[in-house]
Amino acid sequence: MLDALSATATYVLREVVDDVGAVVVVRGPDAGRRFVLADRPLRVGSGPEAEIPLQDRAVSRAHCELSLELARVRVRDLGSKNGTWVGACRVIEVEVGAGAELVVGASTLRIEVERQRLRKPVYEGLDRLGPLVGRSQPMLRLFAAIERLASSPEPVLVRGESGTGKELVARALHEGGPRASAPFVIVDGGALSRSLAESELFGHARGAFTGALVARAGALERAHGGTLFIDEIGELPIDLQPRLLRFLEEGTVQRLGETARKRVDARVVCATHRPLEAMINEGSFREDLYHRLAVVELRVPPLRDRLEDVPLIAHAALAERAGEDPQLAAMLARALAERATHRWPGNVRELKNLVRRLVALGEADGVVAPSDLPTSDEAETVEAPDVTVPMAEAKQRWIELFERRYLSRLFEESGGNVSEASRRADVDRGHLGRLLAKHGLKRR
Repeated sequence: MLDALSATATYVLREVVDDVGAVVVVRGPDAGRRFVLADRPLRVGSGPEAEIPLQDRAVSRAHCELSLELARVRVRDLGSKNGTWVGACRVIEVEVGAGAELVVGASTLRIEVERQRLRKPVYEGLDRLGPLVGRSQPMLRLFAAIERLASSPEPVLVRGESGTGKELVARALHEGGPRASAPFVIVDGGALSRSLAESELFGHARGAFTGALVARAGALERAHGGTLFIDEIGELPIDLQPRLLRFLEEGTVQRLGETARKRVDARVVCATHRPLEAMINEGSFREDLYHRLAVVELRVPPLRDRLEDVPLIAHAALAERAGEDPQLAAMLARALAERATHRWPGNVRELKNLVRRLVALGEADGVVAPSDLPTSDEAETVEAPDVTVPMAEAKQRWIELFERRYLSRLFEESGGNVSEASRRADVDRGHLGRLLAKHGLKRR
């Protein structure tokens, strides 16, 4: 991966006190080896791509991932065959402190964390970078990395939980570099059907398939000179992944139904909340494409790890929607104070939805639209099931009421995004669409 620490006008070297983490192999073929942790996640594995390579044959190629975060080390298993263990517990994701021991394969790793005085680059810019807002240390580090990478033509892989603002990172990369005046094209990998994904990305000739009445440029061609942002790259059909890899290596595209290749200059920025390393182990994502996309990886921290940014983001969102309104600002401050211990599982999207409700309704608590309220019969059913009707009918009333209320809340928390709602509910998009139509709920 590229070194993302070149100096910029807003980045200076200073002496700071910071946490330094390390992993020591205390048992196994590599016993005695010590690896220093970094701000970015490092992979433990037996494969050549591992930053913490182990000779242990019981360790998967991409076994687990370690990242130092605020004096803790976050451990995330990458779909390893033999698992990652802390004591007697096999873990998927966990945070551990100094002294903790991990078992991977036949090896035992001990975590070390200590405070040291270091000379490190420090970001001295504002609390905003393009569409991004924040003043916490994780966000300032992200701002600095974006500034350094904005002028590079290399691909960037943006990783983070759903709702953290990965698209905003892509926009900041685009707007902060020499491609700012050129197109910024978005492809939602989660919304692409397998039959149309190839045409959407690479374009098609007239008559290439039934319904192709005219030739059409694909997203890569439309992004010529600018940036193509592929959201949820993990959803890209595996049979199309070699074609995207070829573009990244050669800079050419071939439309569906044509034989000629066309040169295209487009920077590719991808985002995902899925563990691509685990998908590589499963065979659902190509390892060669992963390494070409992840020339640089940027991690967007979850909101729970930067709670000091919550008021800043919320009031910025309020100003954008309602201008300077002292009454709404005071109401928002009270709403945030009431949620001081909230962990924001929906991240920035959840926080902005709260602001939207405040502006639209004059209150920050969620409400159900009138069409989503139970009828008088249903309201009685909620209090006590109607035993005057057959059990199957009473049960169906409960199911329909649950579906309508659940879908209404789901779409509110998903910002009206069908793909996001589908992922959160773990429901096929087609089935979700049929449920919406059944209950008369409109897609936004």
